[in-house]
Amino acid sequence: MSITWVAVTGAFLLASFVKGTTGMGFPLIATPMVALLVDIKTTYALLVLPNIVMDTLQIARGKMPWELWRRLWSLLLTTALGVFLGTRILMSVSERWIYLALACMVFLYLGSTCLRVSFRVPPQRERWLAPTVGLAGGVLTGVTNVIGPLTALYLLALEFGKRDFVKAVASIFLVAKLSQLVAISRWGLYTGGILRWSAGLTAVALLSFWVGIRAQDRVAQATFTRILHAVLLGTGLVFTYRGLW
Repeated sequence: MSITWVAVTGAFLLASFVKGTTGMGFPLIATPMVALLVDIKTTYALLVLPNIVMDTLQIARGKMPWELWRRLWSLLLTTALGVFLGTRILMSVSERWIYLALACMVFLYLGSTCLRVSFRVPPQRERWLAPTVGLAGGVLTGVTNVIGPLTALYLLALEFGKRDFVKAVASIFLVAKLSQLVAISRWGLYTGGILRWSAGLTAVALLSFWVGIRAQDRVAQATFTRILHAVLLGTGLVFTYRGLW
């Protein structure tokens, strides 16, 4: 195993552990770290399968969220449409713009976290805001592989409880990643080698994901968050450099 794939495995371990502890963050962390080691399209291909498996497991824990899906159906539908649109954009632009878009997503997440941005969406605004957020989030997923910050801010504005929040995030991510799997299948990247690596990395991700769930109440969250933010800041700066120069 080359040093590159050792580093890729490390990125999967970190990102899936964060997802286990918080319910989200896998593509936000893994995408910029893995894209520093392999090309953008290979990164997207490697991350789809573990994303789908972990999101399915999160949805399946406890009762199925039928009522939640009825409330979010328009957001889920437009998310899928946005992914296909974003993937077409990805295939037609230079990688430097993808790097800059990834950097913007990282900085958006860090900025919203540091500023503790919060707002509330009244029920009467959900009818038009949900599909808008879904389409925008889907396009961002197709282009940057990251949907988390925008979706999380919207769901927080709906004031879901912790369990509903996790299931809503997992449902949106699952729809986005299934759509992305269909959209990127035309790239011809899923060779035997990529499929073997994706399956192996999924097993690694599930192990770390389980550890993250078990450690959820034991990790010093403040310390862990500071370290995570430092890693994300570093990757954001690297992507800015690669995009500009």
